[in-house]
Amino acid sequence: MSADFKNRLSEAICHAVDLDNDLQVKWTLPKREGQGDLSTNIAMILANQRKTQPRQLADEILKKVVWPQNEIEHAEVAGPGFINIWISNDHYRKIVNDIITSGRNYGASDIGAGHKVIVEFVSANPTGPLNIVSARAAAIGDSLVRVLNKTGFDVSAEFYVNDSGKQIRKLGESVIAISRNDAVPEDGYHGDDIISIAKELSSEGVLSIESDPENIGKAAAKKNVVVQKDALESYGVNFDRWFLESELHQQGGPETALEKLKAVGAVKEEDGATWFSGSKFGDEDRVIITSEGRPTYLLPDISYHLNKAERGFDTAIDLLGPDHHDYAGRMRAAMKALGHDSFLEVLIVQQVHFVSGGEKVKMSKRAGKIVTLQQLIEEVGEGDLVRGRDIARYFFMQRRTSTPLEFDLDLAKEQSERNPVFYVQYAHTRICGILRQDGCPDPLDADLSYLDKGEEINLIKHLEQFGEIIQRAAESREPQKLVSYLHDLATTFHKFYTACRVVGVEKNISAARAALSNATRIVLAEGLNLLGVSAPERM
Repeated sequence: MSADFKNRLSEAICHAVDLDNDLQVKWTLPKREGQGDLSTNIAMILANQRKTQPRQLADEILKKVVWPQNEIEHAEVAGPGFINIWISNDHYRKIVNDIITSGRNYGASDIGAGHKVIVEFVSANPTGPLNIVSARAAAIGDSLVRVLNKTGFDVSAEFYVNDSGKQIRKLGESVIAISRNDAVPEDGYHGDDIISIAKELSSEGVLSIESDPENIGKAAAKKNVVVQKDALESYGVNFDRWFLESELHQQGGPETALEKLKAVGAVKEEDGATWFSGSKFGDEDRVIITSEGRPTYLLPDISYHLNKAERGFDTAIDLLGPDHHDYAGRMRAAMKALGHDSFLEVLIVQQVHFVSGGEKVKMSKRAGKIVTLQQLIEEVGEGDLVRGRDIARYFFMQRRTSTPLEFDLDLAKEQSERNPVFYVQYAHTRICGILRQDGCPDPLDADLSYLDKGEEINLIKHLEQFGEIIQRAAESREPQKLVSYLHDLATTFHKFYTACRVVGVEKNISAARAALSNATRIVLAEGLNLLGVSAPERM
């Protein structure tokens, strides 16, 4: 049931009991058949303050309430004071028309009210290609951005490039060692990608005997970022900004952040080092400048999050890897210290186990054993990059962000209804095929009053839920809710199609069912789009 329709029902009840429209009327789906389509316990909640019995108040509400015209079949009091309502078929028929009229805008809302949100995701170190953990974060982050945009938030997507620090120097040392045919440091970076970069930098004349590891590391990182961008673009992911850590240092960001922490009493000196007094803000004390005078990674990261707030964002959402639970706590503490207590939200994207031939593939950039995002797309798509992208993104969205995921490569490559993304895409393809058939009436000319069978109404009920599912996904930061919704919608459509022929029946009935099929096509296509998955017209 759409949130808008529930709001209109709530307004009708508020008017009946002479209360402001901001009264929270809770609507639930009855647990048993024969109890209506929606139920509310509002009479039971108000009875005490009205000094009356719940059933009596419920009866009074039903006598006074004026329901939205032609949308309620009837209502009755049940049990200790529940109000159960039955929704008319006219209401459901109107939904079909709303979907066709709205097109891809159906399900949109303004619950975000222009709230400025920055979503930072992937942000993998620029020391190699993106692995499948990053691939999962990319799928979830990009879909979250799409869902937030759909619900009226002002969203920016950002990738933070850690092109400074110890790992960049280590990358430079590895490239230099390879270029000189020396042994790569044990904790350095190996792999074919590093060898290729060493060859490129040598041919470009960047490497020399006097090469500084940090500068070479930055040059190598820059090339890796290009590779990462290309891989993400082929995955359907684009960022509004790639923010460089080196930019932050050039602007004096860490120094500014340190001064602001000092100004609020969140810094102490101990054992020759400078500490963030996180214990005052729900975390623990942590070193931000070592006794040798070097900043730890924590200070520039605090500076970066402060930078987000100072750019005018109301909320920052970070998608972090499974080993970042402690990091989330320390960053929240730092933002609290700086006066941005509720600014940061952290989503932990759990580990992915990529199963191939019944065995788990171990990933290690430094050992050169890695399953990259690009390799995954090519593998599951068997050369078809669009299909590979669709499969990978959909599979990564099948579990909650906080749940580890096992990626079944064999199922992903199977082109049958057992493959969940194929199952949903096939429903869309089937509808496109129906609407192309000779003898299929124009769905825009349909008389929707001919929609009255149970399978038809059940399908419309499912379509009506689309907007509410999107809102829940936005509010919970879980775009994965769309996956189960789309699977259920595809199943409901297949049941409708089995029971209700669209072409080859009486013309008015055919046109009405064509319109319902077209509405389903629109919702399936937009739902897949929010997941970053294509909606093919032929398969």
